[in-house]
Amino acid sequence: MEKAERLQRLAQAVLEMDLEGVGPLVEEALAAGLAPAEILAEGLSAGMRRVGELFKSGEIFMPEVLVSCDVYYRGLEILRPLIRKAGCGATRGKMIIGTIHGDIHSVGKDVAVPVFQAAGYDVIDLGVDVADEKFVEAIREHEPDIVGLGTYMTSTFMHTRETVRAIAEAGLRDRVRIICGGPAVDPAAARRMGADDASDDAWEAVAKLDRLVEELRSARRSA
Repeated sequence: MEKAERLQRLAQAVLEMDLEGVGPLVEEALAAGLAPAEILAEGLSAGMRRVGELFKSGEIFMPEVLVSCDVYYRGLEILRPLIRKAGCGATRGKMIIGTIHGDIHSVGKDVAVPVFQAAGYDVIDLGVDVADEKFVEAIREHEPDIVGLGTYMTSTFMHTRETVRAIAEAGLRDRVRIICGGPAVDPAAARRMGADDASDDAWEAVAKLDRLVEELRSARRSA
């Protein structure tokens, strides 16, 4: 079987929500000599990108997206230790993400994380109802480029100001860029509360992450 066909089958497994089949396909690709990073980028991640296109066009819905995320993760579980061992992990940037305090919804974050990983970001998931202090601790521990604040409700989106203030008071604001995510967010409102941007679409947010990381790195170079 040709390499392109193996990668296509992996992408198709994500699209077809094949939880049982994705593991053997990953193992077969590895046995055939494909590099772990290649399997992730051109196989599983390609499938996730297609899932995003279909979701945005209304051809599939959130339940299907969530199962496709599970398929992606099942394959990633096999590849992650191999990618780390090879030293060829994500290079586009590091991100910590969590649902802001007072909000226990996780669906949006659970979709966004594999999308960001598929785009090449190293993502640390802090979970839901994350206290400001936990974001501060995670910035110190992981030294991310991006802090993602997830929210499903307008009331918790308004907590953005408090979280940004806590990060600033800890002396860490200049080290990161902050983006809000979820159906309740608005970019202009997020910036008024001290964040750098916001997006209600994980796939469209990738371009914003890229821009924010580049801005941050430019600022670091000129500091």
